[in-house]
Amino acid sequence: METFLLPFTIMSIKVLITAIGQHLIADVKQVENSETEEVIAYWLREPRLISYVPNETQDGVNIRFVTPCAVAVATEYSVRADHVVSILDPRDTVLEEYRRQAFPTLDEVTESDVVVETEEEAAE
Repeated sequence: METFLLPFTIMSIKVLITAIGQHLIADVKQVENSETEEVIAYWLREPRLISYVPNETQDGVNIRFVTPCAVAVATEYSVRADHVVSILDPRDTVLEEYRRQAFPTLDEVTESDVVVETEEEAAE
């Protein structure tokens, strides 16, 4: 059996609408209470605040992705579940642009970045 290892695994990219009206896009994972299985928080990796910019020439809006806390070092953190009002799937075009900006190295992954390990090598 072969094992393929990539630098990291993307969990699930979602748009979260917070109780104060922010729209965040991030790689999201639920954090559950192990005893009750109740969702207590969401773990966000590479979150971006979605900023809407009016586009007068096309009668629409453009969006920008902004780092929610540019002065912080952390690129992962939790948000309490009761602070999240809704969770949505992003449009394909939004998803592609978010991935390009948040995970630029994913586009650069080549076969040389993939580690292939056979059963014999793993046993050694």
